[in-house]
Amino acid sequence: MSSENINNIVKSVAVTLPNNITPSENDILNLVTALRNAFPVSEEEFNKVIRILHSKYQISMEVGTVVTEDDHDPWLLARKPEIDPYYWDRYEKYLIKNNWPPKVVATLNRVTDDILDLVGDPKKSGSWRRRGLVMGDVQSGKTATYTALCCKAADAGYPLIILLTGTLESLRRQTQERLDAGFVGLDSSDMLQHQQNKAVGVGTIDYRRAAGVFTSYKTDFKSDLINRLGFKLNSFNEPILVVVKKNSRILENLKNWLRSYNADSNGYIDMPVLMIDDEADNASVKTTPMGQEPTAINRGIRALLQLFTRSSYVGFTATPFANIFIDPDTEDEMLGDDLFPRDFIYSLEAPSNYVGADSIFNEGGFASNSIRLIEDAHEIFPPSHRSYLYVEELPSSLDKALQAFILSNAIRDLREEGATHRSMLVNVSRFTNVQEQVASLLDQRLRQIQQDIRNYSQLNPAEACLNKTINSLRDIWQEEFANGENGWEQVQRALLKAALPITVKSVNQRSGASSLDYAANKSTGLRVVAVGGNSLSRGLTLEGLCISYFYRNSQMYDTLMQMGRWFGYRDGYSDLCRIWMTEEARQWYSHIARATRELRNEIRRMQADRLAPKDFGLKVRAHPDSLIVTARNKMRTARTIERLISLSEEGLETPRLYSDLDTIKANARVVKRFLNELKESGREHEESPYKNIIWKKVPKSYIASLLREFTIHPLNLDFQGESIASFLETTNESKLDLWDVVIPNPNYDGEVKSFAGIQYRPQRRKVEGRRDFMLVSGRSARVGSRGIEKEGLDEEQIQAINEKYDEEGKSVPDKAYRKVRERPLLLLHFIEAKKDGQTLETGGVPLIALGLSFPSFDDSKESKRVKYKVNTVEWRNMFENEADDDEDVDDE
Repeated sequence: MSSENINNIVKSVAVTLPNNITPSENDILNLVTALRNAFPVSEEEFNKVIRILHSKYQISMEVGTVVTEDDHDPWLLARKPEIDPYYWDRYEKYLIKNNWPPKVVATLNRVTDDILDLVGDPKKSGSWRRRGLVMGDVQSGKTATYTALCCKAADAGYPLIILLTGTLESLRRQTQERLDAGFVGLDSSDMLQHQQNKAVGVGTIDYRRAAGVFTSYKTDFKSDLINRLGFKLNSFNEPILVVVKKNSRILENLKNWLRSYNADSNGYIDMPVLMIDDEADNASVKTTPMGQEPTAINRGIRALLQLFTRSSYVGFTATPFANIFIDPDTEDEMLGDDLFPRDFIYSLEAPSNYVGADSIFNEGGFASNSIRLIEDAHEIFPPSHRSYLYVEELPSSLDKALQAFILSNAIRDLREEGATHRSMLVNVSRFTNVQEQVASLLDQRLRQIQQDIRNYSQLNPAEACLNKTINSLRDIWQEEFANGENGWEQVQRALLKAALPITVKSVNQRSGASSLDYAANKSTGLRVVAVGGNSLSRGLTLEGLCISYFYRNSQMYDTLMQMGRWFGYRDGYSDLCRIWMTEEARQWYSHIARATRELRNEIRRMQADRLAPKDFGLKVRAHPDSLIVTARNKMRTARTIERLISLSEEGLETPRLYSDLDTIKANARVVKRFLNELKESGREHEESPYKNIIWKKVPKSYIASLLREFTIHPLNLDFQGESIASFLETTNESKLDLWDVVIPNPNYDGEVKSFAGIQYRPQRRKVEGRRDFMLVSGRSARVGSRGIEKEGLDEEQIQAINEKYDEEGKSVPDKAYRKVRERPLLLLHFIEAKKDGQTLETGGVPLIALGLSFPSFDDSKESKRVKYKVNTVEWRNMFENEADDDEDVDDE
């Protein structure tokens, strides 16, 4: 009862206080005190309510950034007086009722006004077409944004809204359910079957009006069913919603029905249509070569739009790269122009409580301690395995992740969350057959754990922990969650109710659309271990996701980002979230976070320069990071390119090294010549206070020469040696004139080796083999150890930085040292590599990786930036063909 009263007070405050004004502490205190009479809570619970509300009212969201064509005439403000905001008003109330932060709701109102103003005015006569794209972060609330857009478009006069979901029925059902709750107001599954209409979501707030639906939670579009019900576009006084998955037969079916029953004698429908394309980079983009017929789904979408004299198409995606690779100049006489967002690109900002790639994968991010490394799955799931792989056992790391999920459920129960959904993601293979085997093994293991919990968890801890399972759970709790508010005895006794409701589900084409049905478990909350591949990677939200186990080797940015279902909102349990992945995956995600941030910054710069979407498309396609962001068939227009990037305060390394002996020896010769040249010029090395080998104040000409001659694998995406060398040779930046050069010399009892007259101990690193290179797996996605970039700084500087981070209870990130550096740093990493437990033979020379640490300097001028030059075809051929996870099934 107490947790229910806490929720009632929080909701009541949200409904009472205005959305657009931040309340004072006294406003909150007085209102909670008054509501306490209706909803009794203890003093501790009262203080908890105050903390929740203070936190909630601090959450904010900024308006987005837009790049648009200059020829658009704004229309929304002029029409505001005549628009009855019925659908939006009740959706706004629905969001507040469901604990959305008031500032976020207020900003969502402004943002969706901006987007609606960029699409066509439904009251404008004649013939017109609008094409736009909305970019957001993965799992950041894009569904709420396009639901709000549907509401506002309906209020403004759009009579038909077609919402395209992904290619999977599970995602279409989830989307239909959310639109039923946020826009329609009625349970669509009842509506289509002529049962008594059941109010849901916004319908429970105001049921006077409801949008019509031609699809339901249970059924995609079927023309024979619509005809039996006698539905036509002009038979509804309210706007009509159609939620369909991107399936060529269903799109064709919808087009034929619209043409047959609604078009005029010329074959056109004279009404405006708004088409919202969720996951717009998936299946919608034309991927066939130039001059060939479009793909079936791309053709189907364009044919639907072509039916209407007035149409607005808005794509929504977190990974917009494929859409921007569409050639803006392609046009087909029958199908009209392609789906390039020629009219506008709108970049959404995530709310301040969003847990995204920056917070997880960037050094110093507030959620960066949530990652756990997978080091034992290679033999069980070989990177190049096929669908017939036989899985005999689970990696111990996956078993540990499963137990962490059970523990997190117990702790969340102790926090009195109530009947909330709790999910664990397991994504280890793109093949359905492998997924099914993993699900079966997980189910067996879960049942064993549940049985032991049933038998032993209610005993006193000393007795209970004699059981192997309970003892293992205690060890994992001690390692992962012991710093929380609950002691082990509390957690142990909570295991029974926490663990027994947990179930394992396969989520793929074979298991069917209803395999992950949160709606059916709304009253109790679903606790599920979801095992899948592609079905878990596109738009599908895993409610209450807490534990993720991700063992995949994709190198396409959009695929990796969409697989990141762990992004999102974790209010109240973010400290319990854990992500198991490989070191390589962590490195890729860290790089993607930086690349995506740069693209968003590009939009801001282009907005300031008043450039158009076609200009943005050209810039993105000139970005080296874009060359592997998406499937190769979506990059058919990319060419040899150049790119300028900043180096100020950047730390760069070469963790990907060529594996052939000839290149290893050639690079060793380059470094040996470099060290000999330093000696011949009279520059002697010394031992730093940290026992490393250091040369101070080396002219940049030596560094540039080394970078030109050292062979760097092109998959070190940020580290383009020749381009950086050219930059150093031409820049006038005085901070880059003199460098410190360091050979890290680890302090351990190992063999002292000699190279170019230098005595050193090699750094021991594990490496993993890839096609033509090896990957060095260091801590924090690095070759170098944490703290190495403080070399060359004064003791006073280092002490000041250490004290600052000690006060905050944080470890010092190397970027803190870069901020205060006066000279840049070159790191020569001499590596003793171990592969599969064996020391790698490198021909009697050290395996050498490079590192660069740049100080802060003014890079505002183009001359102070670095040019990249990459050939697209060459680049793409370096990657193996990466297919989507499950086989596509073209069903209705």
